[in-house]
Amino acid sequence: MTRPLLISTMKNEAPYLLEWVAWHRLIGFDALLVYTNDCEDGTDAMLDRLTQLGLARHERNKVLKRGPQKSALKHALAHELTGAAEWLYVTDADEFLNIHVGDGTVQALIASAPGADCIPVTWRLFSHGGEIEFRDAPVTETMIEAERPLEEGGFPDRFAKCLYRRLPSLARLGVHGPREAGEARFVWMQPDGRRLGKGDNLTRPARRFAYEAAQVNHYAVRSLDGYLVKKDRGRANHVNHDLGVEYWRRMCRGGSEDRTILRRLPALKAEIARLKEDPELARLHGEAVSWHREKIEELRARPDIAALRAELLALVEAGDHRAPFTPKRAAKEPEPRPEPRPEPRIAALCAELRGLLDHVEPRAAAMEAAARLDEIERGLFGAPRR
Repeated sequence: MTRPLLISTMKNEAPYLLEWVAWHRLIGFDALLVYTNDCEDGTDAMLDRLTQLGLARHERNKVLKRGPQKSALKHALAHELTGAAEWLYVTDADEFLNIHVGDGTVQALIASAPGADCIPVTWRLFSHGGEIEFRDAPVTETMIEAERPLEEGGFPDRFAKCLYRRLPSLARLGVHGPREAGEARFVWMQPDGRRLGKGDNLTRPARRFAYEAAQVNHYAVRSLDGYLVKKDRGRANHVNHDLGVEYWRRMCRGGSEDRTILRRLPALKAEIARLKEDPELARLHGEAVSWHREKIEELRARPDIAALRAELLALVEAGDHRAPFTPKRAAKEPEPRPEPRPEPRIAALCAELRGLLDHVEPRAAAMEAAARLDEIERGLFGAPRR
């Protein structure tokens, strides 16, 4: 049986961690490699305990100039777990691989694309789901409002996350897909079996997403108050980008429902409960929930965060997340092409020919030729030039 390796980076994700671990173990990942840095909420302690229990492998991330996420992926490429894996999958703590083919496992996903070396699975963004306050509940259960389908005004050009083989040509672990040395040798195939080629954007498909086979449920904002903690933490990849209103508007999208992940909810809850049977994990989870609640109160007391929260609440009230996609530029009507202007030399020749026709005999032949010249000049100049 194929046992792929899941690789991730985290900071201050503790209250969501057990659900995320339970889900990905449930769908066939029994090897999880997670890097953390500068955690304050106990994410690192929880991962240490999961490592002791043999349920994950936790590494402290030595952050380089490239930022936390890219640094972690550089270290992960040389990790022993990566060297032993046949398939690799890089994902984040707010992403859940949601497979629809077969039995819903990652092994079924691989089987759905025979001959593939890389399978890009497209994001589907979810809104805050009406959740304003942070609460201790499964994100996959509470967040069911997703971005619209394309035919209902959904946004095109959606990012993908890739499941791929560890081939010799693999040079780097990319955030969205593999990076190869030299000429690409990977065979790319969508989850529905469609082979991708030079004309395709491999990690950001424009319109064909293959959602009927698989998708990545991306809960980028979660609850509104939970988003405040994410803003305070900062981004793992684009470290210089501020998490504010613009990120919220770009990543919080609704207007449609997607309940496909709920078919596994009973099994997911049972797996979470099993993890909490460990007293240490249960204690650490409870402490993480308390830390986030206290952090939110602290942040809401700051004038800048209070102003941001008020702006986000106004967007929620206005239903901004449900607005359909409209192109930034309206399609312009094609401008009429100018009529071709004949060369002056042609006009002069026509005038010379008309003068010669005045001397043609019999007169009937001259008139017939003149009529034909009228047609020619009408086509060239729009009217006979008498």
